[in-house]
Amino acid sequence: MYSFKNLIKLNEGFSLIELITVIGIISILGIVALPIFFEIIQKAEKVIAANSILRIKIECESNNFLGRNLIFTPSNLIGYEFDNEGSNKCTGNENFSLVSIIPEDLKTQPSFYYNFTNGEISCIYEGSEATEFPECKKIPLSEREKQRCGDIGDWSKAQKFLQAGHSYLDRDNDGEACEALGRQSNKPAIGEITIKDCYDGDTCTSSEGEKIRLACINTPEIKGKRAKPIKAIAAKKFLNRMIKGKKVSIRRVTEDKYGRTVGELSFNGENLQQLLVKEGHAEIYKKYSKPCEWAS
Repeated sequence: MYSFKNLIKLNEGFSLIELITVIGIISILGIVALPIFFEIIQKAEKVIAANSILRIKIECESNNFLGRNLIFTPSNLIGYEFDNEGSNKCTGNENFSLVSIIPEDLKTQPSFYYNFTNGEISCIYEGSEATEFPECKKIPLSEREKQRCGDIGDWSKAQKFLQAGHSYLDRDNDGEACEALGRQSNKPAIGEITIKDCYDGDTCTSSEGEKIRLACINTPEIKGKRAKPIKAIAAKKFLNRMIKGKKVSIRRVTEDKYGRTVGELSFNGENLQQLLVKEGHAEIYKKYSKPCEWAS
């Protein structure tokens, strides 16, 4: 049996060494467990986003079948956001023909896109190719199968491969892949269009509905986590004052992953991309500046 003195010793608590040891063990466990915890959170965010895009597909196609308005109900997301400029149309907003769910962490998480026109859902990691949903793989550059223009056989598909990182398809580094294939849209490389409206400082729509992303520049976003609305609205107003409702010259360079024409616009002989940069409304988009001689 313990004596009264033994009981007192038992109740004295931890010694300093014991306390340091316990804190050290807890710290080690925390260091080991923290990455696992973050991995679980990321998987949960991805699953919620994937389920959301699937529900949107089901809702949109049900509404279409029943003759209802082609809109979807946005759901609550964690670590992701809808990138549709406030639109909940199944056909996307006026500039993008896709419903987009974009992650906050583009480096580790995939983006999800729903195309109402063909009913397809795609999953894309930054710098990787689109993969089948819901499998959603991240394919390293080293593992990508090389493509040949003759096997691709379609100009638009070639541009999508270029956007996905197959830079070898653009032999002359002009921002266009497999030029010999010809453009599927049959729109001339050089021409004239009338601008209906510009959504922001680098995105316009023609009177015929052609969506145009101004080449080689980037302007602030109006909405989203990286938004700078005051500067973005200023750039939008500047561009609309210049060309809204007017005929401009266009040099079509390529198409982006949203199906928009990427091109240079000129008005009264002045390059509008250069003018936006000069007036402080835009910056040269270094990553995609090769098609424009003035931006190199």
